[in-house]
Amino acid sequence: MVALKPWYKIDGLTPREDLREGKPLDASEFAVHLDKVRDETAPPDYKEPARFFDRTYLTKYLTDLAAQAVRSLSGEKTETSAVFNLATQFGGGKTHALTLLYHLAKHGAAANNWTGVQKILQKAGISSIPEAAVAVFVGTEFDSIQGRGGDDGTPLRMSKHPELPTESQPKFRKFSSPVREFNQFTFPKILVLFRIGQC
Repeated sequence: MVALKPWYKIDGLTPREDLREGKPLDASEFAVHLDKVRDETAPPDYKEPARFFDRTYLTKYLTDLAAQAVRSLSGEKTETSAVFNLATQFGGGKTHALTLLYHLAKHGAAANNWTGVQKILQKAGISSIPEAAVAVFVGTEFDSIQGRGGDDGTPLRMSKHPELPTESQPKFRKFSSPVREFNQFTFPKILVLFRIGQC
């Protein structure tokens, strides 16, 4: 009977650098923060998209979620949803899934050759990842008492609603009318929203 080789002696298997270098495991690196990914201050395993995909195992459910999102971004109306409810316990992979979607949408076709993306495209029935405007809203980093902006050339935003268009499209930052109306808790007029959408 042939003895099995230890995993670290298998040809073609290269352990991660922390294992090769004998570094202790830092559990905090497994807790991704989406705002840090957006700001490019996250650890390299999360902020560098190709590296993130190299280290992500695409489960059936993660592949399905990504495929539905890609179909939706491509304008497909079937076999997708506009809203996804990610309900898992702490550590269940919600932020990891959002980080995956963030990288796909932000980088578009540049993602086509990342590890596992062809599997997502095949499941989606789409030939290429479409690029999209992305926004990240992390509720714990927003202060509804102090608001955000006002002193940086952007309108002062006192609620989460004007954050998303401001975050995803810098060209929206010049429009203060919808922000003012959201801050006063009134719904922006359709004309104002149409003007924003036509920028």
